[in-house]
Order: sequence, then C-alpha cells, then structure tokens
Amino acid sequence: MPITGVPTTRVSELLVAQRMLSQLRSDQADLFKLQNQISTGRRIELPSDDAPAALRAIGLQRLMERKQQSVVNLKTSQSFLGATDTALAQVSQILAEVRGTAVSVADTTSTDEQRAAAALEVRRSIDQLLDAGNQNFRGRYLFAGSQTSVAPFTKTGQFIQYSGNEQALQSFADVDL
Repeated sequence: MPITGVPTTRVSELLVAQRMLSQLRSDQADLFKLQNQISTGRRIELPSDDAPAALRAIGLQRLMERKQQSVVNLKTSQSFLGATDTALAQVSQILAEVRGTAVSVADTTSTDEQRAAAALEVRRSIDQLLDAGNQNFRGRYLFAGSQTSVAPFTKTGQFIQYSGNEQALQSFADVDL
C-alpha cells in the first residue's frame, strides 16, 4: 500500500485535493480488499491477484481431488475383494461337502441307491459351484478376469465353459499407481 506524499512546493489547491482524494480512494480499495480477505478467509479472490499462488492452489486442489478419488477406488476395491473372499469361502464349503459325500459312498458297503443319491447331490453341488462362480458385485462378475460384464461360467449340456479371461483387474490406488 504505497503512500504518496503531498508536495509542499508551489502546487495548486486543486492538484493537492485531487491527489489526496486519489490516495483516499486507493486506501479505501485496499482496506476493502483486506476486509474481504478476512471475512472470506481467502487471500486470493481472483487468479490475477497472485498468479503464482493461484497456480499452486489450483495444482493442490487437483491433487486433493485425485487423492479423494483414490480413497473411493481403494474402498471399492476392498469391497470387491471382500465379496470375492466370501464367494471363495462358499466354494470351499461346497467342495468340502462334495468330498464328504464322495468319501461316504467310496467304500464297498454302499448300495447303488446310496451312490445314486450321492451322484445327485454332487450334481446339485456343481450347480451351486456354477452359481458361486457367476456371483457379481455391483454389476461386475467376480471371476471373469477383466471382462467383468460377461458371465464367466456357462453350462452347456454336461460341460461347463469359462467365458472370462485371465487378465487382472486394475484400479488407481494412488496418484500414478
């Protein structure tokens, strides 16, 4: 806030009055700017007020937005992995039940009806495994690789076909990661 002195040499009264009014207006504008900065909590109202600081502020704002998006991505990925873990636990339980059924009828004392019932139970378990393999989370299939919009397992007759791929899913975990 520069202060311009009033000359004491021979100057007309009109010039002195104009310079004092000009200085008063400039001081009032500076005071208004400072009051505005205090009331809003912002040092920079327009980028032209301090271009280098405005540029740094814009860069920091972008970085904060990218970090916030990274947090959202990590939470979504964590939920996706949790759903995958739950599905794998279900698969493990079904396989343990199938193993128990197979072991129970593997001996020579089992009747044909017991073996037929065990085979029917194994077929039901295969359907349950197919359902577990086709689980999705928020519209994305868990076990389809990077083709999350395609159901990974389809049953054709007595065979099950895998339609996904083996590519990994990727998500931004942090800036440049």
